[in-house]
Amino acid sequence: MNMTLCYVCGWNFKETYSGGDICSCCGSEYDFSDCLEKEEILEKYCGNDKEKLHIIAPELDGVDDEEEVARDITWRFLRLAWVKKGCPFKWAKEEGIENWTIKDAKKQLDVIGYKYDSLVPLANKIISD
Repeated sequence: MNMTLCYVCGWNFKETYSGGDICSCCGSEYDFSDCLEKEEILEKYCGNDKEKLHIIAPELDGVDDEEEVARDITWRFLRLAWVKKGCPFKWAKEEGIENWTIKDAKKQLDVIGYKYDSLVPLANKIISD
């Protein structure tokens, strides 16, 4: 599948991206940031709180800790971390973006099927660096 929209934040790359490409907006690196095992997600995003993990990704309940998690689930955690940080545009100057606002982020998220307001409660449950 050829994609031009970031799976995490909805940024339009305007060209097809692939492994190793980094989103200018959220900073996610494809085939790197999104390659995580369950135990990494549990530690990095849930502070080893299995109840938090269950609330955010109940489909991981039966998954072994060392098993790599499906990309759509890792994108969920990357998206929530981005939302928790206030949806910053990582390399706005390089992209010629001025006056980036949460309203812009909401529009991007809408394009990929996510409502900012519904992400915030889950984003507030995770820890982020």
